Amino acid sequence: MIEGLRHILFPEVCVACRALLNSGEHLVCRSCFTEFAPYPGPAAGGEALKRVIQDHFGQAELPAEAWCLYPYRGSGRLHEAMHSLKYEGIFPLGNLFGRKLGELVAASRRVGFDAIVPVPLHRLKLVERTYNQSEKIAEGLSEVLGIPVVKHALVRMRYTGSQTGLSSTARRKNVQAAFGPGRQPSPARVLVVDDVVTTGATMVAAAGVLRGSGALSVSFAAVAITEKT
Repeated sequence: MIEGLRHILFPEVCVACRALLNSGEHLVCRSCFTEFAPYPGPAAGGEALKRVIQDHFGQAELPAEAWCLYPYRGSGRLHEAMHSLKYEGIFPLGNLFGRKLGELVAASRRVGFDAIVPVPLHRLKLVERTYNQSEKIAEGLSEVLGIPVVKHALVRMRYTGSQTGLSSTARRKNVQAAFGPGRQPSPARVLVVDDVVTTGATMVAAAGVLRGSGALSVSFAAVAITEKT
C-alpha cells in the first residue's frame, strides 16, 4: 500500500518495470504495454475466454459475448501491473485497463448490454483493500462506452479465500453460494467485469445470480486470462 501511495503522489515511474515514464505515458510505459502482448484483434481474447468457460463449465454457462485484453502468466510485467492494481493500492490502473477494455469492446461493434456490473468484493475485504479493483475497471469501461456501472445488482455473501493455486473443482466450491442479489434490480442485458480469469468460476457464479434476478443475457469482460503452463 505504501508503494501504491508513492505512485499516486509521484507517478513518474512505470508500475511494471520501474523505468521513468516519458511524456504522454501514465502509470505504465509504452514498452510494457507492448510486452503485455495483447490478443490479436477484438475477437481473439473473447474466444479464449469462452473456451475457458466451456472447458470448465460446459456450453450452458457460456456468456452471450466475451472480451479479454491479455493472456496472463504468474510472472512478468503484466503480473507486476496486476499485482500493483490488486494489492498495492494503485487503483487508477483499473481505470486505465478499463478504458483499454472499453476500446476493445467498442472495436468489436457488439455492444449489446444496458449496464456494466463489476464482480463485488465481500464487505470485509473491501474494508481491507479500500476499493474494488473490478469496480475501477468497470468505471474505465463506462467512460469509453457511455454505459452505466451498476454496483449493487450483486452482493458478495461469503468471505471467500483467494482463488490462487486452487484446482478447478476447488475454485467452483470456493465461490458456491458466494453471491446473492443486491439492492438494485438486475438490468436485462449485463456485462460482468473482473480482473483476471483462470477457470471462470467467479464470473459463472455471478452470472447465475444475475439471471435469477431477471437478466436476459449476460456477457463477460476481463483484463486477462491465466494461461495454462
